[in-house]
Amino acid sequence: MKSYGEQIPIEVQILSVQNQKYVETFFCGNSSIDDYYRIEAAEDNTSVTYLFIDTENDRIISCITIACSAIFTDTDRVDTFSTILSAMEIKYFAVDEAYKHIPYTKNDRMTLSHYIFRYMLNYMNDISHDCIGASKIVLYSVPSAINFYKRNNFKEFGDTMYGDEGYYVDGCLPMYYDLN
Repeated sequence: MKSYGEQIPIEVQILSVQNQKYVETFFCGNSSIDDYYRIEAAEDNTSVTYLFIDTENDRIISCITIACSAIFTDTDRVDTFSTILSAMEIKYFAVDEAYKHIPYTKNDRMTLSHYIFRYMLNYMNDISHDCIGASKIVLYSVPSAINFYKRNNFKEFGDTMYGDEGYYVDGCLPMYYDLN
């Protein structure tokens, strides 16, 4: 494997039944996320999964699943209505164990996974401006990834904000990113 992320030839594909072979060997270290990609993701019609593929080794570096979402806000005032903020959601962001912690360049403090994540944030920003008009990106972070997301300008939900209460967010911290 290459020493630096900038040396790895990467292709981005949307997961489909035709390229599902890639997720069969994907291992991020979280069995429920691995199972989602292997069993459910290709058939999930509520989201789209992007595969970042190392074309030299023909394997996945990272998977990112996005969907439409919203952030609800509430106030203590009776005369004020709740507000719904349009958002896109990063349902899952996972990096294969073999590609974690690879520096992007020799002198770079950022890793390959940071660059992939930031690429996706820029892509989602473009989708927002060109297609759907979302004002936020929301995600529900596992405790071990909170600092990663904070370094990428995500903030914790405020006291009057709330989002999804599904099973997959149990124990996770809701966070958001302001789109330009």
